[in-house]
Amino acid sequence: MPKDVQQILFIRLSAIGDIVMASGLPSSIKQSYSHNGKAVELTWLVEAPYEALVSNHPYVDHVITWPKSEWRALLKARKYWALFNAIKAFRKQLREKNFTVAIEGQGLLKSAFFAYLSGASQRIGFKSKENSQRLLTLALNKPSSQQISSEYRHLAKTLHSLCSAEDHDSMSYEMCIRSSNVAMQSAISKTSHLGLTQPFIVIAPFTTRPQKHWPSKHWQTLIRKIRKHSNLPIAILGGPRDAAQAEALTFECKGVISLAGKISLEESVSVLSLCYAFVGVDTGLTHLATSYKKPTVAIFGSTRPYTVTDNAYTHVLFEDMACAPCKRKPTCDGHFDCMTLVTPEQVFNQLKAYISH
Repeated sequence: MPKDVQQILFIRLSAIGDIVMASGLPSSIKQSYSHNGKAVELTWLVEAPYEALVSNHPYVDHVITWPKSEWRALLKARKYWALFNAIKAFRKQLREKNFTVAIEGQGLLKSAFFAYLSGASQRIGFKSKENSQRLLTLALNKPSSQQISSEYRHLAKTLHSLCSAEDHDSMSYEMCIRSSNVAMQSAISKTSHLGLTQPFIVIAPFTTRPQKHWPSKHWQTLIRKIRKHSNLPIAILGGPRDAAQAEALTFECKGVISLAGKISLEESVSVLSLCYAFVGVDTGLTHLATSYKKPTVAIFGSTRPYTVTDNAYTHVLFEDMACAPCKRKPTCDGHFDCMTLVTPEQVFNQLKAYISH
């Protein structure tokens, strides 16, 4: 490895939304560590399923994937020696890069462990309840802020302060996720074959936790309202597990097309970059639409990752209830009133100005 190039490891392993919100850090890291004229190469360590999200980042030089599922399978099968050898091989892979700095952007023990495993002498990241800070040389508290990407912005400013005497408040922070040209062309081909033509609206009804879902009847009502107001096609994004529910939303109105389970994650990124307007719950696709400066209506309830964004066309809707945001500890016996009380009328009223023809 050339001695005049500083090797920096950035660790954000998952998930889609946090990867999107952390995607402004690579440019900030390079800006901070390049102040003395020394070249910087940045490697992003990410879980294997999310490699496509970061591999086309303009400020990411290399991507290393953590084979989490393989390690988990070895642990489940009690193949401890094989797991030890896998960890040892991964350690070798990391150390071959000669990292001098590891920046841990997740605030978990596993991500701090990888920073330590990398051999970097300078390891910067977040404090956690797991005491992961013991593996770091500098640990930061996560700020309490309603601004999108607040913890990553705080990390970026800290790095800039450590590396440079310049005014870090003047630093810009811009989320950046791109798909490849191959994925873009594939997405266009597949969506055209399904009858989806531009311009179109995207909705993202699905996420990992039931308390973040907006009721299906609300989505159906919203689709009817959109269709009465506009002839723009509506594309539904989701994963393979969401395919049946997504298909059910297509039955009542014409021009509603489910892409759930039919296109890859990277192709979904391409579709979002082409869409005219977007509606979604607290999911990575919603944060991605905001990063693309699309007219976006975000429906938050049990989680409220932000209320302030860099996109003047993002509208965050939520019910300001005493119990919300409850995050992973709902107290409503499955009623999820914080989501139910956000009405289709409220969502449509924010959306209609962008889709009027």
